Amino acid sequence: MRKHLLLALMIVVTLLTAAGFLFSLYAFRAQEEAMDSMMRSYVVDLAENFAGGAAMGRGMPQRHRPMGQMRFRMLSTDASLRNGGAGGVLLIGQDGRVAAASPGAEKLLFLRTRAEFSDEPEKVRGDDGNDYYVAKRGLEDGSYILAAVSRTVLIAPLAGIWRTWILTAMATSAAIFLGMILLWRYLAVPLRRIAERIRGMRWGKDHPPALYSGPLYELESLSAVIGTLAEEAFAKEELKKRYVTDLVQAEENTRRHLARELHDGPLQSSVAAIKRIQLAKEALPPQAGELRRHLDTAEDVVQTAAREIRDYCDELSPSWIRLGLASAMQENADRLSRAYEGLVIDVDVDEDLDVLSEESSLALVRIFQEAVSNSARHGGASSVRAALKKEGDAVHFTIEDDGGGFDAGPASGTDFELLRTTGHRGLANMNERVRLLGGTMKLESSPGQGCRIDIVFPLAREESTAAPA
Repeated sequence: MRKHLLLALMIVVTLLTAAGFLFSLYAFRAQEEAMDSMMRSYVVDLAENFAGGAAMGRGMPQRHRPMGQMRFRMLSTDASLRNGGAGGVLLIGQDGRVAAASPGAEKLLFLRTRAEFSDEPEKVRGDDGNDYYVAKRGLEDGSYILAAVSRTVLIAPLAGIWRTWILTAMATSAAIFLGMILLWRYLAVPLRRIAERIRGMRWGKDHPPALYSGPLYELESLSAVIGTLAEEAFAKEELKKRYVTDLVQAEENTRRHLARELHDGPLQSSVAAIKRIQLAKEALPPQAGELRRHLDTAEDVVQTAAREIRDYCDELSPSWIRLGLASAMQENADRLSRAYEGLVIDVDVDEDLDVLSEESSLALVRIFQEAVSNSARHGGASSVRAALKKEGDAVHFTIEDDGGGFDAGPASGTDFELLRTTGHRGLANMNERVRLLGGTMKLESSPGQGCRIDIVFPLAREESTAAPA
């Protein structure tokens, strides 16, 4: 509901504005019709009243007829209503001469040829451009009454007030309607586009796109502020990525250094000790059986220590990484199965992924080692399944176990700082390596339901190009 609240409010205001505009238009037309009806009724009343007055004075000489009966009272006291400008009444004899008239009505004589005898008044346009309502009534002696009123002059002030009010209301409604259109076009739509672009941004991973370019300074300022925040997030993420890269590089360098020290020191000493024990055994007389057994035991102990040192060297500075990702994953799966007795590890790797660089392959193997270690030591899992699949220009890495699981709510795999502070250092290390690959890690787990890790990262351009079709 909140998502469409602004749109709903604008629709309501627009509908109310449109209703106001239509009502004003209806009122304007109704007012025009009411004025028209009033003028028609008025001119008919004038004609009938004048005809009655003429009948009363028909027995008197013309000069003795009461002129009060020949005149009519208009609706205004304006001077134009007393000099015939607003209309008048004429009594025209059989010979076509004016027998009696209201003041100034003689100027209306041109209407007698434009109007017909009728019970209903006619609307006639005069030479002066005014609209007249005309009524012609015949009398028994052959004369007739011509009554006419000017709509333009008579009700011009009243009609002007009504027209101004109605047109103002219509103009206001139209302005509000236009304002709603402009508000939607230049404010609501850009805000929606800004929100969509912000939702589509990968904060800290991409440079911010241009959010807005338009006439509104406020939106441009908002876009600039958001762009600044996005740039700062990107710079912070790049700094963090370099920091993590340095940490991982330092870790791998330390591993290689330890592997060399172990290989050149304890391992060589162990090999030399084994050789000396073997030489000592050859020098023993046949009757020294007890001493030979002690030397055999010592040789086995030193052989075991030498194998462990070799394993440590291979773990710290692996030679298997040069065999390709699929072989490296399988080699480590076998090693981990031997290390964690009873743990079944199933690995499925696309052969297309052997094009990955040694750095990427090593990162994936380290993630795999950490995940298996967590499953065995913390989850008590009996089986682990790992799959590495190439999907388009991306790699999907899934690791799933049947262990005891845990509440993954506070460790969603998206914030390695939070993971580190909540005690999941192994998960934090995995996520750091995933971020170095430019990917994302999603963690799903709940008590008693095992654990699943989904990792997606893009193939580098050269790796994607080198992959077989």
